[in-house]
Amino acid sequence: MDRLTSMTVFARVAATRSFSTAARQLGISQATASKHVRTLEGWIGTRLLNRTTRRVGLTEVGETFFAQCTRILEDMEAARRTGAAETRLHGTLRVSAPVAFGSGRLAALAAEFMCENPDLSLNISLCDRPVDVIEEGYDVAFRISWSRPGAADEAGLIVQRLATVRFAVCASPDYLAAKGRPESPDDLANHSCLIDARHPADIWRFVGPEGETEVAVSGRLKSDNGQLRREAACRGGGVLMAPDYLVADDLAAGRLVRLLPDYRPVPASLDAVCPAQRGVSPKVRGFTQFLAVRLGE
Repeated sequence: MDRLTSMTVFARVAATRSFSTAARQLGISQATASKHVRTLEGWIGTRLLNRTTRRVGLTEVGETFFAQCTRILEDMEAARRTGAAETRLHGTLRVSAPVAFGSGRLAALAAEFMCENPDLSLNISLCDRPVDVIEEGYDVAFRISWSRPGAADEAGLIVQRLATVRFAVCASPDYLAAKGRPESPDDLANHSCLIDARHPADIWRFVGPEGETEVAVSGRLKSDNGQLRREAACRGGGVLMAPDYLVADDLAAGRLVRLLPDYRPVPASLDAVCPAQRGVSPKVRGFTQFLAVRLGE
């Protein structure tokens, strides 16, 4: 039996969680659909689906294979279309992004991108841990990095710089009234800072009148979630360093006050990370190019 056909059948069964529905949609018998999946499981050497009389579910291996299978089938369709005049993006794009960036910037841009590409769907997961792009089956992951773009590319990955991320150091008026206002980075040693748990050294770096400087900060609250730290800062929890896009509304409304006007936090890079074999995918390239233009405006 043709392996690509078997993969197509398996992907439809996995998506619908039903042999009968998949068979009906593909115009084949349920017995033929079942035979395709059994053949595929024999080729792989393990079970892909858990079958009961009431439902069909994916095994752990099946979950991984389903993501890989979907990408292979989409790439085959993209290859088929290369000679056609139609260049519209299609398929599903699996994306991972940090929570603050995803909710603060990516949401609106994703909606705009889908309006421009009606045949393409986005499946976006927000989390503040660095995902394993290849192992977890993502097409692209967005990361905020302080390293030089491309300097530390991981094996099998392509890293593309999309935009510069600038930061603000701020605190609530209530906190400043109680604890005083720092005038230089060194003064932060006397303040309770809200620490990003992803940076265990707890070092904040600035560029000021004397050049670049860094200061060790400490505080009673650590979290890998920027939204949580922002909320704590607004409620008087301490001094916060956060991306401008995360605190812009709070600064404008007076819930937070920008500090250290003579010292600029060292900016970071927003990078798009994708598996090397996916970097040439039209949908990945189209999405990252779209974001690079919009974020650079």
